[in-house]
Amino acid sequence: MNKTILIGAALLGLAAAPAALAQTVTGTVNVTGSVAARCVVITGGSGSSFSGSIPLGELAGTDGTLSSTLSGSTNASPGGSTQFRVNCNSAAPKVTLSSTRLALSPTVTAPTGYANVIDYTAALDANLANGSTQTVSYVTAAALPAATVQSLSDSLANSANNLTVKAYALNTASGALLMAGNYASVISITIEPV
Repeated sequence: MNKTILIGAALLGLAAAPAALAQTVTGTVNVTGSVAARCVVITGGSGSSFSGSIPLGELAGTDGTLSSTLSGSTNASPGGSTQFRVNCNSAAPKVTLSSTRLALSPTVTAPTGYANVIDYTAALDANLANGSTQTVSYVTAAALPAATVQSLSDSLANSANNLTVKAYALNTASGALLMAGNYASVISITIEPV
């Protein structure tokens, strides 16, 4: 009988052991994610590229020289402009801007007193999240300068038409007559998240 009592007590002790060992446990689980810095075209293109046109119309005045409307144009009153929307999720995107000269195409040699190229200022006005506008500009010349590279002072505004590309302050040699034909130029813009 003592053996039975001892075996019963041992079994009873084993059954009670898990309850005595049970304790509360706690843990933490971290949830993480990331957003890659990027710029994307919303209007005026798709994905990572945009394109448009700035039609200046008739370049010459009635006397055959550069139109005074175009030569007298300013950033506030440009010869022409076009708009785009680009979303960038970085604090200060970097803009690179350059342009070719507005040139007669196909190229024809201009005689003395005539012009077959027109220099001008290409500008990008960026509407910023803080409500201001920052202008990045590039001026063409016979020897094209290096591209203008400038970081914006704030994020791009999250709004329609947050970028305006302009052409203004067109110029040729004083009194030069413009050669007849079609003129073309390309403004190149790169916007990088930084």
